[in-house]
Amino acid sequence: MNSYHEHHIVRIRRKETRSSYLNKAVYKYSRYELTIPAKYKDLKIEAKQEGNTLIIRAKPAERFGGLAGSQ
Repeated sequence: MNSYHEHHIVRIRRKETRSSYLNKAVYKYSRYELTIPAKYKDLKIEAKQEGNTLIIRAKPAERFGGLAGSQ
């Protein structure tokens, strides 16, 4: 039994893409996918790169329903 999947919350995948331009130049770039289970869908996700480090921040999304003093 693999217990990894039981405690797995978020999965980060890196995909490398190659494309060519008129069969002359080849461009390579990385694309990252962040997979989050549906029960955590009310998150605000921010991702940025600092040097060679990828920083991902997840915060609870702001809700507009119960603001005090709003009319």
